[in-house]
Amino acid sequence: MSQQIQVQRSLDFRGSAANNRNVIGPMNPDRIFMEYNFMEKALDATNRYTSYLDTTSTVALGDGGLLLTTAATDTKTASMSAGPEGIYPSRNPVVEMKFKLDVVTTVAINCGFSDENDEGSGVLPFLISGTTVADTATNGALFCFDTNQTTDRWYIVNTKAGTQGGTLLGAAYAPVADTYVTLRVALDSSGNAYYYYNGVRVGYKASATTSTAAHIPYFGIRNNTATAHIATLRYIRLWQDV
Repeated sequence: MSQQIQVQRSLDFRGSAANNRNVIGPMNPDRIFMEYNFMEKALDATNRYTSYLDTTSTVALGDGGLLLTTAATDTKTASMSAGPEGIYPSRNPVVEMKFKLDVVTTVAINCGFSDENDEGSGVLPFLISGTTVADTATNGALFCFDTNQTTDRWYIVNTKAGTQGGTLLGAAYAPVADTYVTLRVALDSSGNAYYYYNGVRVGYKASATTSTAAHIPYFGIRNNTATAHIATLRYIRLWQDV
């Protein structure tokens, strides 16, 4: 008799099972799971995330998450990577981030998987001018929003060995100020990328990134004028095969 029960849909515990222990025996998941929910008392060297800041940009705990605040100087960035370096598509990794923006004017945002290279001052892995997608990352797959673009909606973007691409999402996928959104990017062993907006798949890019390249979870904000902007990052979740 098999000891496994296959559940095709999610389980929703109601009543006492939602508030009491409901698993007997050791957990033995087939996937590695990591979560960064920024509930520490203070940031320190033991945190497994790294910030990259321009001049007086800051990263600090607050408001139930991690606050990334750009300097009040034109085109300054506050960005970060999280989790272990060296995440490879061969492990079928997935990254999910929940965050909000203080405003959706004069700002650029990146969220997803980028390569392990640090970006230069005032630069994110992807920026958009008009309808032109420009990459500074060599490999990666992310969501991108940039108020220098023509249409104020999320793009799904990618670069493979320095060859970039971008697709504008539909009218329902426009950032809203001071409102949380959950974005997810999944890679498979062929380097294909799958994009999810609030749990709904909204895009797919075949051969989006180099399957043998190392990636990191990445989140970044840039101001496009001399005004400070704040992104509140509530959590980062990462899954990959053992």
